Order: sequence, then structure tokens, then C-alpha cells
Amino acid sequence: MHFICVHGVGHGGWCWDRTAQDLRALGHTVATPDLPLTSLEDDAQTIVDALDDFEGPKVLIGHSYGGLVISKAADQRTDIERLFFVAAIMIEPDENFMDVSAPYPTKLNEALALHDDGTFTVVSEKAREIFYHKCPDDVATAGIARLRATSFGCLTVAAGVAAWRDIASTYIICRDDHAVSPQVQEIMARRAQHVVELDTDHSPFLSKPKEFLDIVTHALANV
Repeated sequence: MHFICVHGVGHGGWCWDRTAQDLRALGHTVATPDLPLTSLEDDAQTIVDALDDFEGPKVLIGHSYGGLVISKAADQRTDIERLFFVAAIMIEPDENFMDVSAPYPTKLNEALALHDDGTFTVVSEKAREIFYHKCPDDVATAGIARLRATSFGCLTVAAGVAAWRDIASTYIICRDDHAVSPQVQEIMARRAQHVVELDTDHSPFLSKPKEFLDIVTHALANV
């Protein structure tokens, strides 16, 4: 199977290194592209380009904001076997995630630094508590050092599409998430065909990589 793993705000393809290693060990091909994080359109096009590099059925895994990106990229395609939403944005075409999540603030809301160029970053001193509080120290430290800016516009546009209506989907709820409220995740997860819960932080592929891999492989085995 061909996997394309899509990161969330502030991150890069590096956050999927362990997952990619484990999937390749099982005989799969994996791409972990860096999103430009300049707009939803730009980010989705990056994933469309990655999809076009492979022939045959593919799986998209989207983390956090990456859920919005994979739905946009998968729209009107016929080669997507399954969508995985990992604590990810899974909303209706006319919905805006900022509006959907507003009633459920998290620690992330207090950790954002807004910049004059329209981007935002997560304050490094608070990043571990937001993204990696159940990760090993070395993993968290390495992740914090690689965080980067994201255009605020990525999160303030309507989804526009809902590829999950036509493609099988699995939602992974992260129960101890400090970035995307588990309550919001529950609401969005109702749209998925399959829902799994992990007692983990916002980054289960880093804090519980084996359990995360087991969920992905089990879901595919039962398509």
C-alpha cells in the first residue's frame, strides 16, 4: 500500500519518521511531504502532487490540521483506499474549524504568538505541554526545535469539501490532547466509519508509536 502522511500546523514531514519506518518495515511505501503551511489550497496541492507520484490505491493519514488537507486533496479522486484522521479536523464543507472549536478552548489558545506577516507560532516554552507532554524527553525536545510558522489563513477558511463522505475513514481520538479538545474530536469523529481512542497527547505517533501503528494496520486489514 502507498501511504501519504500529512502533518499539522507548525510541524513538518519529520514528525512521521517513526511511522514511516514502521510502515516500510511491513512492505509499504510511504511519503511524508513538508506542507508549505501558506494556505489550505497550497497545502492540498502539495499532497495531490505526492499522490500523483504513486500508482495504485493509497492511504492518507492526516494529523490535526492535516485532516483538513487530506479531505481537500482527496476530493474527486478515485485512488484513495482510506482516510485516517488523527486528532484531526473533520468538518462539513461550509464549516470553519475556528468556529467549531471556539466553545472548547485548550491550552493551545494561550500559547500562540501572532506575527505581522499573518503567521503564528507556538511559544517554545509551552510547546511540550501542547503537543508532546506524553512523549519521551528526547523526542519532545527534538520536536520543539523543529517547529515553524503557519499562516493563520490555513485555519480560518471553510473546508469546502468533505471527501470522508465517499471514502472509508477512521478517526483516532486522543483523550489527553491539549491542542485539539477531545470534546471537539468526539463531535468530528461522528462522521467517521470507524473510531478508535488512545489515552495519549496530541502526537500519538511519537508518544505511542506501536499502538498507533497497530490501529492503522488493523483498520486496513478490516477494510
